[in-house]
Amino acid sequence: MTIMPRLNYLILLLIFSPFFSRCKTPPAQKDILKVMSYNVLKYGDGCQGPASQLHGYLKTIVDYAEPDVLGLVKVEAIPITLSMKGKAPVGFADSILLYALNSARYAYCPFTNAARDNNQTLLFYNKQKLGYSSYITLVSDLTDINLYKLYYLEPNLPKTHDTAFIYFVLVHTDSGDKSDDRDRQMTELMTALRKHFSTLPDIIVMGDFNLRKSNEQGYQVLTNNAEKNYRLIDPPFAIDKKAAYPANWDKHPERFSSFLTTSTRKKDKQPNSCGTGGGAKGWYDHILISPLLANNSNYYHYISRTYHTIGNDGKRIDVSVNDQPNKSAPVNVLNALYQMSNKYPVMLELGVSPRK
Repeated sequence: MTIMPRLNYLILLLIFSPFFSRCKTPPAQKDILKVMSYNVLKYGDGCQGPASQLHGYLKTIVDYAEPDVLGLVKVEAIPITLSMKGKAPVGFADSILLYALNSARYAYCPFTNAARDNNQTLLFYNKQKLGYSSYITLVSDLTDINLYKLYYLEPNLPKTHDTAFIYFVLVHTDSGDKSDDRDRQMTELMTALRKHFSTLPDIIVMGDFNLRKSNEQGYQVLTNNAEKNYRLIDPPFAIDKKAAYPANWDKHPERFSSFLTTSTRKKDKQPNSCGTGGGAKGWYDHILISPLLANNSNYYHYISRTYHTIGNDGKRIDVSVNDQPNKSAPVNVLNALYQMSNKYPVMLELGVSPRK
């Protein structure tokens, strides 16, 4: 290289280096964690058919999606004691492990039902990648909302060694057009998180929020409250820029067609009497993340544009998930989604960075 070209190169470098310094690149990744949330519509009470059949449908979906963290909401309540409510058989969580998942790979966290609801939430995790630390019940209002503490298993270290903690909250709020009860539940949740953490840690809050629009008080409490340290992020809006606020998916579902999660079925009472029809029309299921997971500088970080609704190709309004053509997933998976629930599952991916 002659002196003049070298000088030109240095000048260009000086001019553009401030620009490049502002471009935040994702940290190096050593692993990926797939996180999935799924409303399974009274799984365990027999309404949609025998458990053995539903186990097979869920297995097809899980084998396809391969989640490392799987949050199931609206599981029929499992009686913890003889006096507890619930139609699911005792040991139902273990039967999910045995027949729908893979007990050599997955484990589940403790479940509760202090609210004595007819359904509850279950959190499963890939025990080859993650370890379980603890849980607490943050809210017991209509249903229990628990905080689960997991950690990544570093290779070549004992399984009891905690590397970096990551927290999960599973939510199933009150349904219906009136939002008063779910607004209260979300306010109670954020109040509990503020008492527990001085600022939001690596945390994911996910499930079926039953939201009709982003202006609902409950959604605003989660994502746009007065304390910036406690604002959760909805990736399609704030990071991926695939959706914009204000958002009213009940009034304008076509603007959010690829994210809609209700319903996988066009007709009511088909293939069973449970759930609702109408095709994709509402976006009730979300995965919200803390700022730490969004800023690409932490041990865990959200991988941009990985948030998606499994089985929704963006053409499901007033159409069933398995009506063809739908190239977003294999036909057997689409059929399993149709049979398993009237809800679509949602998923995103987290990168795991090397320890500094």
